Amino acid sequence: MLSNVLPVDELRSLARRKNTLSEFKSVSAAGDSDNVTPDGWQLYREGSTTKRLIRAKTRSVLLEDRVWSLLYRLGFTHLSGEGGAQLLLDPKKDDGSCNLIDVVGLDPEVAVAVKCKSARQPRRYSEFQKDIAGQALLRQKFANSVSSQFPVAHKRASIIVVFTWDLILTDSDVDLAKTENVTLLNEKDLNYYELLASHLGQAAKYQFFADMLPGKRVPGLELRIPALQSKLGKYTYYTFSIEPEYLLKIAYVSHRAKGKATDVDT
Repeated sequence: MLSNVLPVDELRSLARRKNTLSEFKSVSAAGDSDNVTPDGWQLYREGSTTKRLIRAKTRSVLLEDRVWSLLYRLGFTHLSGEGGAQLLLDPKKDDGSCNLIDVVGLDPEVAVAVKCKSARQPRRYSEFQKDIAGQALLRQKFANSVSSQFPVAHKRASIIVVFTWDLILTDSDVDLAKTENVTLLNEKDLNYYELLASHLGQAAKYQFFADMLPGKRVPGLELRIPALQSKLGKYTYYTFSIEPEYLLKIAYVSHRAKGKATDVDT
């Protein structure tokens, strides 16, 4: 069972909070301000009964909020609420054991589960392969929960993503992620998608899908249309008519600015 995943229409106030570099909290104006500011909180605004405090988000919180905000801007229909989503590991057990998923995004074609890992400065992370393996184990339970709780007419593609910020990954880390079919994205990828979303809006979602599902079939994007087959030299080509809205979903644009082999070789 997947809990704390809500329609985006119910998350507008949360979207405003996540789309900032700072976090806020209110305390009683009667309290001693020195007792509430040792963790970096500073006075932002003072009222007659309460004080509004502000502090910069930690890197781990900022990464999760940026990823969540990206999915919100890309037009996912459902997103995890405050604190992430909880995936119940075994519904038959009454011990309440569950796995926290930092960010969940659902679309009619795709379901995305994201884990975010960051560091204050560039460094290696010895437990990273363990995290990858743990995320891969969630795939089937995640897919089953999404299918039963948020049904659509076709099968969604389930994607497990790990976003990193200032983690130095080894070749073995990357190889394991490929073996376990876990998509690895870093802060440069996040910057790219944020910029793309600012230019293209929700249309950028399908470029995001293309990077996470290269060459894979997505049942919700299958369509049969009539076409005329012809030949030009040794090449066979097809002429057909298709709605732009659908073409946008299945097209892939090679963006050399990203500098990845998947783009250069497209």
